[in-house]
Amino acid sequence: MKRFLLCLMLLLGAFQYRVVAQNLPINIETLTDQQIMGLMTQYQLVGLSELELEMKAREKGLSMDQINQLKKRMALMDFSTVKEMGMGAGKSLSNEENFMPRNRIKTRSVASYYRDTTQKYFPFGYEIFENEELSFEPNINIATPQNYIIGANDQLSIDVFGISDNTKKLTVSADGVIRYPNYGPIKVAGLNIEDAKAKIKASLTKIYPGIASGSVNVQVALTKLRSIRVTLIGEVYRPGNFELSSLSTIMNALYASGGPNKIGSFRDIELVRNGKTVAHFDLYNFLLKSDLTKNLLLADGDVIRISPYTRRIILTGAVKKQALFDVKDNETAADIIQYAGGFADHALKEWIRVYRMGQRTKEIVSVPYSQLNQFKLNSGDTLVIDSLANTYANRVMIGGAVYYGGAYSIAQIPTLKALLEIAKPREDVFVERGIIKRLKKDFTPEIISFNVNDIVAGKNNIDLQREDSVQLFRINELREKFYVTINGEVNKPGTIAFAENTRVQDLVLMAGGYRDGASLQRIEVSRRIRQQGASKDSALYSVIKTIDLSSAKNQDLDFVLQPFDMVSVRKSPLYKEQINVGIEGEIVFPGNYTLSGNTERISDLVKRAGGLKQNGFAGGALLIRKTYRDISETDATLISNKTNLINRQSGINTGSNGAADSTALAAANKEQKPVGIRLDEILANPGSAEDLFLLEGDILKIPRQLQTIQTFGAVNVPKQIVYYEGIRFKDALRESGRFSMNASRKNSYVIYPNGQVRKTRNFLFVRFYPAIKPGTEIYVPAQKPKGKLSTGEVIGVVSSLTSLVSILVLLINSQK
Repeated sequence: MKRFLLCLMLLLGAFQYRVVAQNLPINIETLTDQQIMGLMTQYQLVGLSELELEMKAREKGLSMDQINQLKKRMALMDFSTVKEMGMGAGKSLSNEENFMPRNRIKTRSVASYYRDTTQKYFPFGYEIFENEELSFEPNINIATPQNYIIGANDQLSIDVFGISDNTKKLTVSADGVIRYPNYGPIKVAGLNIEDAKAKIKASLTKIYPGIASGSVNVQVALTKLRSIRVTLIGEVYRPGNFELSSLSTIMNALYASGGPNKIGSFRDIELVRNGKTVAHFDLYNFLLKSDLTKNLLLADGDVIRISPYTRRIILTGAVKKQALFDVKDNETAADIIQYAGGFADHALKEWIRVYRMGQRTKEIVSVPYSQLNQFKLNSGDTLVIDSLANTYANRVMIGGAVYYGGAYSIAQIPTLKALLEIAKPREDVFVERGIIKRLKKDFTPEIISFNVNDIVAGKNNIDLQREDSVQLFRINELREKFYVTINGEVNKPGTIAFAENTRVQDLVLMAGGYRDGASLQRIEVSRRIRQQGASKDSALYSVIKTIDLSSAKNQDLDFVLQPFDMVSVRKSPLYKEQINVGIEGEIVFPGNYTLSGNTERISDLVKRAGGLKQNGFAGGALLIRKTYRDISETDATLISNKTNLINRQSGINTGSNGAADSTALAAANKEQKPVGIRLDEILANPGSAEDLFLLEGDILKIPRQLQTIQTFGAVNVPKQIVYYEGIRFKDALRESGRFSMNASRKNSYVIYPNGQVRKTRNFLFVRFYPAIKPGTEIYVPAQKPKGKLSTGEVIGVVSSLTSLVSILVLLINSQK
């Protein structure tokens, strides 16, 4: 019956394991942190290395995808907040959660806690708990320390070799014994490794007699360390129980817990064992002196207690490390400054200022440097180390026209002559005068001038004073910048820096040489009047000289320029550039033609182009000509001003004064307008007044023979109409449905194909319309809308008429 019940329990357990394994969460990423912790606790996955966790999870039935998801969630979790998530409500954390080493989870250290506050200074030594890469775990790959005390769960390797060869790995039981096969239990708990080796060797002599004779040897080694549980209490960032290696020390436990909290002491950390304090650990001794004498190995059940600080001060200013420092009773201000690494290089060491909390008010204590070793500190004190003032006790400075300017010591260079010999004045220095800027005793500035040549030659010397500033000047800095200007027919006109002995030909070379049309016979040089000390005014603005550079023997070739000279190279009057015109349309040889002279006319161009084609319409020929020719910016400004004036008179808002710029100038140079000509009469009478002389850019356009006319504007049906001989203006209007209701008949006009405009003429009550030719365009403008009179205007008109009628009646009655 008992065997049956045992088998039934095993089957139920296996079935429950299979059901749980099959009912694992499909997507671990959807679980909360609390559920993840419950899952890890249930399957004993807490406190394992990455490889151990993977093997254990696969044994529990988790897939690789679920294991990878679990690893990602564990890397992001903060196990210190598990209690806040509700795990502690009615439940206690499992042992694995409480004893997890800090290097396996991401905890927020005391350094992060301080950084979250608004405090300016942090406790000295807090950085050691901030480094997540630092674990302080003991090194288990070393020989077992001789003073290591064996305890339960330690694993010993017992190697028997010689005549007999046997190796056993035995774990110390909870009773403190190891059970060796064929011998029995051997109590080793509480013994160090050497004592345990002697006891095991003596015990095994009974089953290995060769041990006594030396033919068999026994070697005992510690192969696996046990885990111990320690408790951290008091002012610790993460208090509680921690599972650590049996080789762990106080520092290992402190780092695993995150270190002291905001008010925790860094100087008084107690190790309590079996209810008694066995050590007081001082972090400063560890950090500053590498003193490990108090960093004892921990034992199972040890308690580490961190007390609140009793005395804490602030050290700030010119020291190597500004921080909060815990102070012991026997320590002075000099000790704290030494803990901070000493004074900074720029520190003022004569006096130290201490801000102290008094009984009712704050106090300031001034401590001389000689008394720092005796000055006792109170909690809340602030030590301020001032910096040296930004002044020099022995400095003189030199700058300007020297090669080695800067600051020098007055102790080694007491005179101005010595300073100039070291600073080396430049060759272009202004030797007649230099200055020394000096502060008098009342700190008002004064200027002391000197002659540089006299100082260098030793004829004179000046004793320097502290903070003197010597300034030398360059010649070029003391005068206006010299230049010469060249314009006109050169390739690169402009301003060029002046140099002595520059001739006109040299300046032309620097300007890129002459242009093709330059005239060398009349080059004009304008020279500024630079009379020094003249007492009378002069009517002259400049001196003008005309030189001739066309002959190699001419003495003008040696004409030397002076500063501010202006050289003008004129264009030769015989130099002419080609002038091009164009002819388009119904012509035998259309294209561009170069004029032979300024006497060529329209008829000459038509003749050179081979004459009109058979379907060319001379009566519709049109000449396109540039409106403005070769205008300058000044011309563009005048044109713009005239246009704006006309627009303002016409009530058109121009929006600006129309100042000419490069855009307006370019637009004016490109503007073209048609010129009304009668080519048929020109060809019939060459050389007549109608036969215009051609200009640069003219374009003659000759259309085909036109067969229609067209109406525009205020007609009922604007359209094209077939032209026939004898058609009149009214006939064209009749074809377009006559005038519309708002047509202005008297203002009708026509535009002929050659650009000429003819307007309707009125005489008495008779209206004479212009003649119609092939291609004519008829324009009928609309009348402007008449505004209705307002009530006031109507009353005014009626009143005026009434007054006029009354006057007329009075005049008539007076004649009777």
